[in-house]
Amino acid sequence: MKRPGQKFLISTIRMGGLGGVLGMLLATAVFPQAVPYARAFPQPPEEVEGALKDLQAYSGQKLPIVDGFVATGDQPLNQYERAFYQFSIDLLPGTAGGTIVRVTAKITAWYADKDPAKSGYQVLPSNGRLELDLLDRLEEKFGGKPTPSAARSLSSATISAPRPKLDLGGLPGVRISTGANPAAKPGTTADELGSLRSNREAEEKRMTELNAELQSLREIQKNQAHPLNLVAVKKPGAPVLAKPAEGSRILFNAAAEDEFEFIDAEREWIHVQISGPSRGYIRRNNLELSEFVAARLSPEGAAVPVEKPAAFRIVREENSSFPGDWAPLKGKAVKIFTVQPDSQNPKETSARAKLAFASSVFQKYATDNPASTLAVEGVVVIFDSADGGIAGVTLATLKQLTAGALSLEDFWKECYRDPPDAFQESRKP
Repeated sequence: MKRPGQKFLISTIRMGGLGGVLGMLLATAVFPQAVPYARAFPQPPEEVEGALKDLQAYSGQKLPIVDGFVATGDQPLNQYERAFYQFSIDLLPGTAGGTIVRVTAKITAWYADKDPAKSGYQVLPSNGRLELDLLDRLEEKFGGKPTPSAARSLSSATISAPRPKLDLGGLPGVRISTGANPAAKPGTTADELGSLRSNREAEEKRMTELNAELQSLREIQKNQAHPLNLVAVKKPGAPVLAKPAEGSRILFNAAAEDEFEFIDAEREWIHVQISGPSRGYIRRNNLELSEFVAARLSPEGAAVPVEKPAAFRIVREENSSFPGDWAPLKGKAVKIFTVQPDSQNPKETSARAKLAFASSVFQKYATDNPASTLAVEGVVVIFDSADGGIAGVTLATLKQLTAGALSLEDFWKECYRDPPDAFQESRKP
């Protein structure tokens, strides 16, 4: 299953889908289609095929550059690397037992775009230089002379592309170079050439349609305003949960820079739209908020409340010795937060809710004190209630969590919880 993210978070056209459609159209519409080149030889097909094998015509070869070998397109040719070509060769029956050799060169090269997401291998149409060179070498092998217009050196980048003449009344579907062979007669492959002409006309019509569609999509992209209510994931692996609570089912792990549409906020959780009707929750400290969203969440900019009141409130903060016998913090100075329930609803002050609130206190302390000079080695949350408990963590473990080196499940295994039953609902976060 493909991971949800930017490419489908709003709609296919409004967001990532347009880029995908543009890329698909550019792959087919940037360059003109390659056309075959043909030449007639008096030799039978078996002899021609043997000569082509001797010339290694059926094996691919590298190109030093693409400039001078491909038809000019919209993309700058100097951004193509690792060029490679291979011939597609058809041997057709000619007159008096001869053979018509039809050649098309397929050129591929790596396009290095400034945006790595747009880089990749592309198929480029030949301008005829490679095909004519092969036909000339085959002509020479049979004792003939090459066509003067064909370029001979494939290693030189300074030789201009050939300009072969069109025979057979300027037929656009195939270019025939008869060379010095008198056995080739006009009209020998009229049916086939007529089919090629029809195919060529269909391709040109399709190219026109694609270009018109491409221009239309570019206009849509140009006029499309980027949505303001987006939030972006800051680091890879951020969990998207089904509910705004620790231990809730993980829908998937988002990648860095994935964008989602903001819906609402619930304490430290951001409610987002994933795709269509799908929704999820991401912890706020895992997200970069747009200015529009940040303004909505600020007391000055919020037109309506976007956060529910917390089930607990902090009533006291102090630096003191760790109040327990846990070896990692025993006798050491810690930051202590004493909290009391602020709700009469047992579900809102359950063991799971206490663990979630302790987690938010821990992570807020780490965010507010990234380089604290206080002489403390851990953080402790004391729940001052009848069913209370104590949760504690070392700063070293807390830093691992905020750096993404620990999962929540492993994080809680490294924490102090007393009594354990007070937090047992979240043993599987």
